[in-house]
Amino acid sequence: MKNMKSLLVLTIIALGFASSSFAQVTATASTTATIIGPIAITKDVDMSFGNVAVSPTLGGTVVLPTAGARTLTGGVTLPVITGTVTPASFTVTGEGTSTYSITLPSSAITLTGPSGTMSVDNFVSTPSGTGTLTAGTQIVKVGATLNVGSAQAAGTYTNASGLFVTVNYN
Repeated sequence: MKNMKSLLVLTIIALGFASSSFAQVTATASTTATIIGPIAITKDVDMSFGNVAVSPTLGGTVVLPTAGARTLTGGVTLPVITGTVTPASFTVTGEGTSTYSITLPSSAITLTGPSGTMSVDNFVSTPSGTGTLTAGTQIVKVGATLNVGSAQAAGTYTNASGLFVTVNYN
């Protein structure tokens, strides 16, 4: 019986040491967050389709790609004196080599002139859809299609509200 008590005491002591070897331990980790600079877009050049002549009986279109070489359809002609022909140009700035999305107008914009309107649609950009900042900057060019009516009145047509291009970090 004495051996039994001694064995019981030794077992209790051993269990005490054993349970302390499985005691809870704690580790810590630091927590950080990095705020990057905001993305920004500024207009460098306005879009201009240049000089356009139109038939009195047939409308047409002038397509202005981002490379700037116009093409036409229908009753539109492009005079030798071209006027100013430029796609819109924007500078995007932001964080290092980040990528970003480019959102162009999804519906036509209206140009208003001396006696009537024309619409601009089918917007395209270079780069298209997604851009990559190189050393924190990139140029985005935007082209579109001008829809000219037959016998469109002579004069300068403009859009008072502008052409909106939106960029967001990916």
